[in-house]
Amino acid sequence: MTKQHHLASVGNACHALSTLSVAAYTAATFLYAKPGSDFFDEDWVQHGFCVVGKDVPYMNSHDLCLYFDVVLVAAGLLIYRVLRGMPVPDMKVADELLLFNLLGHLGHGILHGYIGSMFRNGSYKGAEEITEMEKLMVLSSEEEDSAKLQIVTRVMIGILFWVGLLKGVVPKVSMGVVSVLAVLIYIVGTCVRDVLGFAYVNAVITVAFSYSQLAMPREAKQYVYAAFAAVAMPITIIPWIECTMCTEFLSKFGGHLVFDVSIPVLLTAAYCLSWRHHSAHLETKGKRA
Repeated sequence: MTKQHHLASVGNACHALSTLSVAAYTAATFLYAKPGSDFFDEDWVQHGFCVVGKDVPYMNSHDLCLYFDVVLVAAGLLIYRVLRGMPVPDMKVADELLLFNLLGHLGHGILHGYIGSMFRNGSYKGAEEITEMEKLMVLSSEEEDSAKLQIVTRVMIGILFWVGLLKGVVPKVSMGVVSVLAVLIYIVGTCVRDVLGFAYVNAVITVAFSYSQLAMPREAKQYVYAAFAAVAMPITIIPWIECTMCTEFLSKFGGHLVFDVSIPVLLTAAYCLSWRHHSAHLETKGKRA
């Protein structure tokens, strides 16, 4: 087996395991994530996330996700700016993956900031057993103009959220196709109960990323393919820890913050490792020449 075939096999295995992990997580949460569950953490069921500092203004887990996401995305973009442009086809793939994933994650962080603001103004009611569609229907029955504005705002935020995340995991897909997919995925998501919102997002993003990567031609599955596939695996494991060990373990480290921080850190690490690998390879080729 050649080195390239080995890298392809490693990447394929990582994507398969990531998909299996998120499929099991999604099935378990959709079937059993209910108040009084013996398996899922009660605090996680109540909020749909592992949230610490709920009563501390500007310092709950959602606020912290915003702060750390902005800083880590900025750091990742700085590294991208310094290292981008290596004349290696494989690194062009890495350039796209890092840039669009970081920009999508920034939008993800901004949404956390919005949820954090709901904690402060008292409008947050926890992960309710109703869907976004039901909430929109309630708002549509109200006659005030402010209710109509809320509907438009919620829909636009939801669609833009999906556009950012989808473009990050499938950077080669055109913005037009991504936008259409974002609308469809948002509509389906409005029928998902609040407590399952994170599971739905996690499932869609993981499947979209893994499918788009697995569908690549085998000859294109090189070091970057294996590196980004490998870092995707722990990202699919953290939600299991969050939903089952929030109170006793993850809350000591910022709750959901751990998941949010892992994404830009691990993606940037995969990018740097890929750059180092190809840089060393180019240096070796230069010496031989």
